[in-house]
Amino acid sequence: MKNTNRQKKTKDQKKEKSESIWAREVFQNGRQTLQSIIGSSPIPTFIIGKDHLVIYWNKALEELSGIKAKNVVGTGQQWRAFYKTARPCMADLLVDELQKEIPRWYAGKYIKSNLIEGAYEATDFFPELGKRGRWLRFTSATIRNASGNVIGAIETLEDITQAKRAEEALLKAHEDLETKVKERTLDLAKTNKALQETSDHLSLILESLPIVSYTCTNGNKTSKITFVSKSVKEITGYTPAQFISNPLFWQEHIHPDDLKRISAELRSATQKGTHTFEYRFLAADGSYRWFSDHRRLIRPAKRGRSYIIGAWQDITEEKRIRQEGQLRVQQMMQSHKLKALGEVVAGVAHEINNPVSFIANNIPLLEEMWNAIEPILASDGASHADWSDKGISYVEVSTNMKDIIEEFKIASLRIKRVIAGLKEFARSDEITEKKPVQIEEVINGVLIIVGAQVRKTVSNIDLYIDSNLPPIQGHFQKIEQVIANLLINAHQAIPADRKGRIIITARKLERLKAILIEIEDNGTGMNQDLLDHIFEPFFTTRRDKEGTGLGLSISYGLIKEHNGVIGVLSRLGLGSRFSIYLPLENKKQIEIRPAILCLDSDYRQLNEIKMSLSCVIDWRCDYKDTIEDVIAFLEEHPEVDILISEIKLPAINGWNLSKKIKERFPLLPVILYSSETSALKQEENAATRPDFLLKKPFKMHQMQNIIREVGRQKI
Repeated sequence: MKNTNRQKKTKDQKKEKSESIWAREVFQNGRQTLQSIIGSSPIPTFIIGKDHLVIYWNKALEELSGIKAKNVVGTGQQWRAFYKTARPCMADLLVDELQKEIPRWYAGKYIKSNLIEGAYEATDFFPELGKRGRWLRFTSATIRNASGNVIGAIETLEDITQAKRAEEALLKAHEDLETKVKERTLDLAKTNKALQETSDHLSLILESLPIVSYTCTNGNKTSKITFVSKSVKEITGYTPAQFISNPLFWQEHIHPDDLKRISAELRSATQKGTHTFEYRFLAADGSYRWFSDHRRLIRPAKRGRSYIIGAWQDITEEKRIRQEGQLRVQQMMQSHKLKALGEVVAGVAHEINNPVSFIANNIPLLEEMWNAIEPILASDGASHADWSDKGISYVEVSTNMKDIIEEFKIASLRIKRVIAGLKEFARSDEITEKKPVQIEEVINGVLIIVGAQVRKTVSNIDLYIDSNLPPIQGHFQKIEQVIANLLINAHQAIPADRKGRIIITARKLERLKAILIEIEDNGTGMNQDLLDHIFEPFFTTRRDKEGTGLGLSISYGLIKEHNGVIGVLSRLGLGSRFSIYLPLENKKQIEIRPAILCLDSDYRQLNEIKMSLSCVIDWRCDYKDTIEDVIAFLEEHPEVDILISEIKLPAINGWNLSKKIKERFPLLPVILYSSETSALKQEENAATRPDFLLKKPFKMHQMQNIIREVGRQKI
């Protein structure tokens, strides 16, 4: 019996020893895996323990701060990377659970995380970093053990200096819009606890990232995703299991227009270092989201297969802001160009005016002298021998002199007109008091002045002015000058062989609190290249007809003086429509940009178009929507310069919609699409046709090419 007990005890001891050895090996492997992931991460990261001593200080943070890990690990000097004197970092405050102290140290610079409970984000400038200082976006969160007790904190950083400075140079007003959630990570605290606790820490960090962290194999042809953090569910709507179980899941959800490019870039990204890609990814809700994909190839020091570690970040909002910023920059460049030129034009006009006035004043004297001399030459010297000796005749001199004097007169008058235009362009009379102006009276006054001239080429001038339009605060003569200039331009744009028509409308836009005046013609129209320069000083398409190129630039300045906006929609061969927006509240500047209206009942199609084109207004149609609703929307949104629609909508037929739109808005481009070939066929005798038809499924670059071809409204 004793031998039996002794044998059992010896067996149990061997088993315990074996299990202990196995546990230590597994634990050590877990720490090595953790250190490999955090240490090789492209995101600068450090971890401190409950005692505020640095546990991890990864390679990316070494490169950012210039401080080696060996100089800070085991110390409480993490502040040295960011501040000149000792002070707590955000991670230090969270370790001590002093969240109430965060406003003291990061006032106006921090927010609570929307994704991770108890985490904080902040953006700040650190003058001690680098030669000129750096902007960092950093995220900090506590690390808790299985019992929920705080055992440390993790802080991740991103150098956004280039983006911040570029943003400030481009448009200071967009500074706050760029503060997006970047990289947030939780790391592992140094621990000698059991394998399960280490695994829990690793899972907590990787699964709590605000971005999607992942690992995948480094295959020659295909890469299999081996790990995806749980945050992928919040960002894409898919579970990690869907990515891991299907090797093609990631590729199948990349936008078709991006897949070929991304595949080629991935094949070329075989070297060490961080590689970044941008592409659209189909989320579970049917929308395409822009992803920034940062990945790094890891080659283990010891024998082992290389693998890839990376992170996905949703940059959809950043893309949208960038597109809007480009439109704003174009508008700012136009405004600044006019302002800069206006500062020198007055002086130039004055310098030109003096010698021109001398010439103009002496032309009548020259003409009077010639008229006195010519009879004398005719009676006494017409047959003089010197004429033949010089190889000319009296008749030639007499005729040429009269032509020269007449040409002097014409040239002098033209220079005077140019100088008058320059002075008008450069003048600044903002101190002139603005008074209530009735737009209907302005339009009627203009027709009295230039109506007879315009009707020489225009058989119909149609007026559609809403009754009881409220007055605006402004200058009657200046608005009159703008409308008169646009009317004259409209009639000059109509060819002699065409039955000319001009439509003048004026109505109140309740949405913008503004009065809209539109002048539309059926003239020759303009291409996009001309539209891009239409409001620039001295740019004219009628140089051979004595056009100075100042009319529209002056009009632009006069409307801007009223805090208004002037825009033009033009179709080559069809005509042009100039739109003037004048605010009812004169102190408030009107903000408006060209937009595309897209109608469909399929939200996936709407999302794809919205992701591929800028400034899209998406309208998901159902059975209550009518053609009249669409027309009313376009009336209230004149900034819409393109309409895109599915032909077969729940209660609207695309062909009928196109017909009604062309009747009311003949210059508005209409693009129809359908997956059914029969739906794309129109009656042969139809009076109007849409501008373009597309067969689904179509590539978005096809739609983008069409948009470029028809052009956009210039505002």
